[in-house]
Amino acid sequence: MFAGSFVRRPADRDYGLAALLCTGAGLHATCSLLSVVARDASIGLAAQKIGAVGLVAALALAVHFTRLFHGTSPTRMRLVALYGVAAVFAAFEVRALAASGGVGLAPDAGLRPSAGGVDCMLLPIATLVAGTAVLVIAARAYLVGQRGSLAIVLGATVLLAAALNDVGVASGALSTMYLADAGMAAFVVGIATTPSARYAVVTHELEQRSEELRKRTRELRRSYEDLRATQEELVKKEQLAVVGELAAVIAHEVRNPLAIIANAGAGLRKQAISWEDRETLLAILDEETSRLNRLVSDLLRYARPVNVQRSQMALGDLLDRALAPASRETKRIRIELLKEAHEGRIWGDANLLRQVFDNLIDNACQAMGGGGTLTVRIRPSQDEGVDGLAVDIIDTGEGMDTQVRSRALDPFFTTRPSGTGLGLAIVDRIVEAHGGNLRIESHTGEGTTVTVFLPHGSASDPPHSKPRTPRPQSDPARAG
Repeated sequence: MFAGSFVRRPADRDYGLAALLCTGAGLHATCSLLSVVARDASIGLAAQKIGAVGLVAALALAVHFTRLFHGTSPTRMRLVALYGVAAVFAAFEVRALAASGGVGLAPDAGLRPSAGGVDCMLLPIATLVAGTAVLVIAARAYLVGQRGSLAIVLGATVLLAAALNDVGVASGALSTMYLADAGMAAFVVGIATTPSARYAVVTHELEQRSEELRKRTRELRRSYEDLRATQEELVKKEQLAVVGELAAVIAHEVRNPLAIIANAGAGLRKQAISWEDRETLLAILDEETSRLNRLVSDLLRYARPVNVQRSQMALGDLLDRALAPASRETKRIRIELLKEAHEGRIWGDANLLRQVFDNLIDNACQAMGGGGTLTVRIRPSQDEGVDGLAVDIIDTGEGMDTQVRSRALDPFFTTRPSGTGLGLAIVDRIVEAHGGNLRIESHTGEGTTVTVFLPHGSASDPPHSKPRTPRPQSDPARAG
């Protein structure tokens, strides 16, 4: 049993020592019996020598085992001293047996050897010393809380009692028989309970830790429930805050057109009004009504989830169609389309991407009101290991300062009198839904470069779900 446990777990050295201890004790018991029943004197003498060596080795191993079980591994010097003394005892005992020709049996004592010789005292004294040491070490282990050492204490007590008996027999004070084998057997039985005792200790520790883990789990569950409730409350408050902020912005954006419409209506009610003033007021009504309608339309597009209907398309052809209206409407801007991508095909929603490039091209043209050059370049690119196409929209307009760049993607923020401030916010959502990103480089008086990266994608790509990453302060989107 001990040998099997040691083979499965070599770290338990005390089990290996216990296996050797049992081997030595068994060897002594077997040889003692053989020395009694052997008819040949030479065989009996050899058995006594081997048994003596086995008993001395078992005693030294018993001391070593008890120290390890106590948890205080002996130093190398102490081990050398322990096994050195055991070797000296064994050598003296073997020499004494060889000199005497074997211990004779008293005719009136059965298995009791004759007493009075020095050779009869060596083994009992060794057993007495080892038994005392084992009992002291095991008792100390029990007193410090190692309850599994109680069986070893009892076995060591029996071994010590047997050693005292053997000393009395060897000295002639007692007429009983030698009990060293019985004492070793009791000690072996005691250490044989250590695996079960150790298992019981480990089981108790595991039960305590399991109970502690269950307690911690209950605490974590309560904390999680509290956190979830708090999070839900924060989400509700955040939603209310967003709704309030949005309502305030919408109210501000709607109030101005409504005030202008109210003033125009009041002017139309006047009886003394010329035809020219009437036409002017009606034109104001049409303009502000269109502005409100455009605001509502952009707001609905911004609030509506982006549903990408993917199909394979040539991005260059889409850009050709997007640039055509700009080429017809303005003659002061020179437009260049550079195609550096040979294939130039991606999977995406043509209608949504057309909105993206219409908005960006319109922003670029408005930034160059006095004329300039608009360059649209399509090229192969890669973003975070994903292959795709990049579209650079480069204008030579007025550029943007730091304050405009920092608020460019805020809803309802615009630098144009007729803008709603939702154009770039919608563009950014569409690009993000395609798995791409929007980057802008701009400096005051140096023009603007807007880069839209779109992955090649596939027909089975799911809607983009990657969380939005914060934009660098030096590279925000531009207002539109």
